[in-house]
Amino acid sequence: MRIAAYSVIIAAGVVGLLGPAFAADMTGPEIKAFLTDKTVYLATTAASASGQTGQGIIYWGRDGTALYKTPNGGMMHGKWEVKGNTNCTDWKERPGTGCVRYEKIGDTVSVIDAASGKARAKIVKTSPGNAEKLAP
Repeated sequence: MRIAAYSVIIAAGVVGLLGPAFAADMTGPEIKAFLTDKTVYLATTAASASGQTGQGIIYWGRDGTALYKTPNGGMMHGKWEVKGNTNCTDWKERPGTGCVRYEKIGDTVSVIDAASGKARAKIVKTSPGNAEKLAP
């Protein structure tokens, strides 16, 4: 009997420790709240909207506009909207990049291509407003 009780306690403890480590996709309302009127700093992969690896910065405007300073310093301009549990951005300079989902593990948020499942970026930090004064 004692062994069974200890087993239950240990199992509960393990689940409690591992629970926060499981990945969870952000919902549409969470994505909207997370991005709207924020500057997002990214560590990008070759699967990113710009197709470049490195450090990128995106300002997600409250009005649905997006400004992306790519890792090579170029600017991309787009319109974004949340559809279901994805963020879909139409970049003028690179149309057809599709939608992404945001996968959260603890405090880490990864940007995942909704169609291919490939990681596009990892969010390094966010700041309120257009912190970098990105301009069209």
